Amino acid sequence: MIYIVEDDANIRELVEYTLKSQGYQAKGFVRPSDFWTAMEKELPQLILLDIMLPEEDGLHILKRLRAAAPTRRLPIIMLTAKDSEYAKVIGLDSGADDYIPKPFGMMELMARIKALLRRTEDDAFPEDYHQNGLYVSPSRHIVRV
Repeated sequence: MIYIVEDDANIRELVEYTLKSQGYQAKGFVRPSDFWTAMEKELPQLILLDIMLPEEDGLHILKRLRAAAPTRRLPIIMLTAKDSEYAKVIGLDSGADDYIPKPFGMMELMARIKALLRRTEDDAFPEDYHQNGLYVSPSRHIVRV
């Protein structure tokens, strides 16, 4: 699942449509409060996050996500109209994995999403491990000898 937090309906719907046409599950959110409600139910594989949003600034959302253990390593791409070098540096230094200024091309966005998912899937917890009486479950934080 990929979450899109974007208040511009045209962009949000186009990105959601493109992701679904490429075989991804995607869900768009206008309001950060709806996004946080969804996050309590299901963590996505990746988040596309605008900066200028109603209710809560995207950079604040990013910092909250990076501060919480369950979402600390979640891949996040900023999609925003703020395209100055300073804005990009702030976004990346705040914890974004990538920063794409608007307007952007859908082919480039998809390529960046695929690249980021490739890198982060390699970081996923390995399967449970059994050998010579040793049992390790990284996802459940269990070790037995």
